[in-house]
Amino acid sequence: MKEEEDDFNFFDDFSSDEALINNERRARMQTSLKNKLAKFSNDPLKRTTQENRTVFNRNRLLDPGHFQTPQKRQHVFTQTECNTILNQCRELTTTEWTTARHSAFPTTDIPIRDAIATLAYITDMVRERLFPQLASYFGFHPTRDLDFRDVFIVKYAADAQRGLKLHTDGCLVSFNILISHQDDFEGGGTYFESIDDDVHLTQGDCVFHDARIMHRGIDITRGARYILVGFVDTVDTLAKDKMAPKKNLREQHIL
Repeated sequence: MKEEEDDFNFFDDFSSDEALINNERRARMQTSLKNKLAKFSNDPLKRTTQENRTVFNRNRLLDPGHFQTPQKRQHVFTQTECNTILNQCRELTTTEWTTARHSAFPTTDIPIRDAIATLAYITDMVRERLFPQLASYFGFHPTRDLDFRDVFIVKYAADAQRGLKLHTDGCLVSFNILISHQDDFEGGGTYFESIDDDVHLTQGDCVFHDARIMHRGIDITRGARYILVGFVDTVDTLAKDKMAPKKNLREQHIL
């Protein structure tokens, strides 16, 4: 299926005049964006959240190689903290694990921010220890701009769901932290298409990346692998998304 998609080029259907118009439109957009960015401060701390997101998207658009290398951070959690989280996960009943929250690429997971109160404390740990590094690398304010779109613990097991197919995430930035000890399983890790390589972590370590990078969870062949996964976005985008269902509901009542 992928080969068929690669062979298909939407722009092959454009006439030469249409292609020229499209290229001119793209050039105008890029010039407009550059002029807009020239008015911004070079310091993310002095820009608004919306301006920081614009700069981030500029890097995606005008510099395709920007942010294409996943970043690793060691010791985000200690071994003791990871083992405590593992014990709490193992005490949960099978009914508390979900398997259908993500329709396109479902995982066996526990949403920890709202549904599982005993694990909600983990979000504060991540905000304190990882968000400043995400903000520094991607160009955001360390305490004001970013929040979770979703945060959950995924369980891969040799006798159940072993991995996850190639995909992108529906957010700005993604991360995962290895909660299991690396000796608890064989296989595993994350493959990133942008570097055509696998990233393997040790317990408590993290890898974070632009959510548009294609990646997959490599199948494990023995044991169980628990990871903490976070989808991170800007607070203004999250606020707009929360308002959208309310707006649609109001429009339905008006109709």
